[in-house]
Amino acid sequence: MPPNWITLARMALTPFIGLALARSDYGQAFPLIFVAGVSDAVDGWLARRFGWGSAFGERLDPIADKLMVAVAYLGLGAGGGLPVWLVVLVLGRDLAILLTAGALMALSRARRFPPSGWGKVSTIGQMTLGGVAVLAGAAPEWGFRGTVAPLTWVVAGLTVVSWFDYGRRGWWMWRNRE
Repeated sequence: MPPNWITLARMALTPFIGLALARSDYGQAFPLIFVAGVSDAVDGWLARRFGWGSAFGERLDPIADKLMVAVAYLGLGAGGGLPVWLVVLVLGRDLAILLTAGALMALSRARRFPPSGWGKVSTIGQMTLGGVAVLAGAAPEWGFRGTVAPLTWVVAGLTVVSWFDYGRRGWWMWRNRE
């Protein structure tokens, strides 16, 4: 299916984005991130518009999104665009969610651990901060540098709240053996 090929192409861009960010080469990273973002919108539109959706695509797209966020945050942390403690917090939350979902699927009847509202808000915040940090480096004259620090704290708060929310949901699913 064409949307899946677009998603796979977006995933193939990911290491190049991460390397550019780790080198603080925001001029190279920005157009790659822009293409990745447009491709994310296009693959979803194509899947809906032409009925090209698939179970594989439904699983692949969020994996591609999480991979992009993880690699971008690793690159931004390595290149000094974001504080390392935030990178650890964001990636730690995602690892905890994966481990929780895996444990629930292995030890209960649960076969899904869907994103929560807080998780979605947190991910949107993380993507926004990543974009602002890249813009601050790519076009310092636009004045985004001053928004990175306050947005960092907002994203940290959202990440912690969503982490607790996922933990609460996982505990509830475990107790009720869903």
